[in-house]
Amino acid sequence: MLTRKTPSRAAQVLGMGIAATLAPVALASSASAATLPVACSETALQTAINTANSTPSSDTLNLAPGCTYQLTTELPAITSPIVINGSGSTITRVSGTFRLLTVSGGNLTLRTAILTNGDATGSSVQNGAGGAIVVTGNGTLNVTSSVIRHNHANFGGGISVFSGSQARVGASVFTGNTAANNGGGIVSDGTLTVNSSQFSRNTANIAGGAVANIGTLTLNSSNITNNTALSVGGGLANGVPNAPGGTSTVTTSNISNNTAGNAGGIYNNGGTVTLRLSLVARNSPNNCAGNPVPGCVG
Repeated sequence: MLTRKTPSRAAQVLGMGIAATLAPVALASSASAATLPVACSETALQTAINTANSTPSSDTLNLAPGCTYQLTTELPAITSPIVINGSGSTITRVSGTFRLLTVSGGNLTLRTAILTNGDATGSSVQNGAGGAIVVTGNGTLNVTSSVIRHNHANFGGGISVFSGSQARVGASVFTGNTAANNGGGIVSDGTLTVNSSQFSRNTANIAGGAVANIGTLTLNSSNITNNTALSVGGGLANGVPNAPGGTSTVTTSNISNNTAGNAGGIYNNGGTVTLRLSLVARNSPNNCAGNPVPGCVG
């Protein structure tokens, strides 16, 4: 299993005769977006997400700079547009078994935060997928300048992106994440774009030590180094043993010094991998295996 598979909002038509009467209500609704400071506590963060979910507009949550938000229960699923400005704060699990953030049909932008110690194997939504973050229900995720480290899941130790959903990652670090199956750092059945990011010391027990993809992956100006898959694809698995397919485009990136049982660098199972000005080298026991990866040697 790599694959995993919103409420519609009815438009309200106002009659001309009552438009003037209802105009102030419409204006109030359109102006409901808010910027909310979030005090340094689990309860404050839960309350802020619930408040932001209650409005259709994009709300911004400003976390307390440098705070460590210690979670004992899973945060509410994000179902509306929300921006979280981390300001160097940390969100971590301190007891229980659950992932940190769930995007369920919503749109989350996460900036300058550290997500650590999530464990999706006990989560209530998409159990076992996405140790730090799962994106499901045609949701959207944007992560910038953040650190995703030491999280665990069955699929996608750091992040899991379901079919129909999309994620964009920029200038971020994935390290020490683990997956019992595929995708130590990220697993994606949807659309995933990674820019200027680092993957190191992530581990998958089956495929894709850093990234496992059977959707559409665009990897730009990124480093995938020193990751491990016990079976195939120490760096990247494009398609996995039980789910072939996937399209990966790798541009000006480095995939090196990764290890696996086979295809230490890139494992391609029935999909398409395009390398553009990228290095795939010094992976063990070989750089690429499975279906051909043009431009990959050894």
